[in-house]
Amino acid sequence: MQRWLSPATLFAMSLIFTVSAHAEPLACGVYVDADSGARLEVIDIERVRIVRDGMAPSAQIHRRDGKTLRLYDIDEGYPPDDYTVSADGRTVTGVDAAFRKTFVLEGITACTSARVAAPGTCAADIDACIATVDLAADAMLQRYCDEGMPFACVKAIDRERRRAEHPDAYRDEDAPPPECREGTPTFSAEACETVVAKLLGAALAEAATSMYADDVPLPQARLEDLPALCARHGSAKVCAKVAEELWIGGRYAQSRDALRIGCDRGGDPEACKQVGPLAGLNDAQLKTVPSTTLPCGRYVADAGLMSELDFGDRGIVTGFGGDLRARLEAGLVRIRHDKGGDFVLQRIGDDRLLGIDDWNRYAVYRRDGGASACAAPVVFEETPLLEDCPQPGTETAVACCERGSLHGCNIAGHERALSGAWAEAKPYYLKVCTAGVRIGCENLTQVFARGDDDTVPEDLDRLCAKDPRHVACDVRETTNWAMLAFSKATDDLLREVEHDLDGDARKDAPQK
Repeated sequence: MQRWLSPATLFAMSLIFTVSAHAEPLACGVYVDADSGARLEVIDIERVRIVRDGMAPSAQIHRRDGKTLRLYDIDEGYPPDDYTVSADGRTVTGVDAAFRKTFVLEGITACTSARVAAPGTCAADIDACIATVDLAADAMLQRYCDEGMPFACVKAIDRERRRAEHPDAYRDEDAPPPECREGTPTFSAEACETVVAKLLGAALAEAATSMYADDVPLPQARLEDLPALCARHGSAKVCAKVAEELWIGGRYAQSRDALRIGCDRGGDPEACKQVGPLAGLNDAQLKTVPSTTLPCGRYVADAGLMSELDFGDRGIVTGFGGDLRARLEAGLVRIRHDKGGDFVLQRIGDDRLLGIDDWNRYAVYRRDGGASACAAPVVFEETPLLEDCPQPGTETAVACCERGSLHGCNIAGHERALSGAWAEAKPYYLKVCTAGVRIGCENLTQVFARGDDDTVPEDLDRLCAKDPRHVACDVRETTNWAMLAFSKATDDLLREVEHDLDGDARKDAPQK
């Protein structure tokens, strides 16, 4: 006998079928956002990637729950982005309005074979993996990396970098100072506060000193592993990090190869751009040679912060909007910049230089005419700034300065400069400069630019007249005074306009 289903049963079944339809995986293929041109490429039931013009493809893991599609960026390890899937599965719309994209299926492709994530792997519980990765032990982080999670590989390398730069901060035996160990006879809240203040001051001083210091290479054993890591993953993100660390470690040929993999397999346009100047150099041509004299003449590069460097007499280098000073140090060519650090160049062959600092990494400078003979560089006498007045500390910066601490004098100048009292800051900076500390002389240039003090060049001239090798002579010669004066005039004009606008606003305000 034929039986008819009740309306309630039909409704329940329709819900089941609807949920089942929405739970089906996305069709493999290419989905395109018409507005931005971005593409969502579904590779298999686990992996997708987002491709944008001019950027490296972004590797993603996708999970579908009914109408909701969650994309997990496994290059960066970010929390997921949510999308809504249409009933027919052909349209995927971003939920977040700030990054809203609507991907529409443009063409279906065959899915590649994929295995379901095994229990206990990062992919099996991707939410928890991403949320706790910063707390993961080294072995667990390496396991996630071996499972094919680029963000874990990058975090593991970053952790190694922090250890290389701050080895004392990662000692297992580190413990709070005795004064801060509650429940022990040595504990004292007041003494602990003083000790912590000193440690904080020392840490801040170290941070300021190391901000533009040379990068510290990773241990050689770790560098040995990096080329294989890039080759195994082929990820643009991983290979970019590998190339950077190999370059810092002086392994320029291996760094070039990692960039090439990031370009060819990772599809990273930036890696393609970076590897371009290096691609024509073989391993032998990338072998470095210690410099015994400063370069002379014009050098040009297709990459790096500075496209042209013109080496001339007395170590003067023209480029980047002004004159800088070059010097030789441990076989490297160093050019001091106005941020307190150096542009660093390494010689390869007779007519090429590699940029090995952060600003000019991967740049290849080749000789292109210019002077054929240059006068010998000038060596200036400098006094190092001893960090002996940590702030906050037990005494003020002024008290430190009065007892002879140049560090205290410099900080006292900063305290006044930060409040806009440049005239009050100047005597402290001048004292530091007079003692032969470069940073004191460089701070005086800011008194000129921001404090409306046109006598600063004369102050430096007086110091230079007493001793032609005083560091003040170098600062006087290499500072772009015209640019500073222009900057000062612009600031004055902006303040004047702002003052006039405030006055007009008060005039137009309704009277009470």
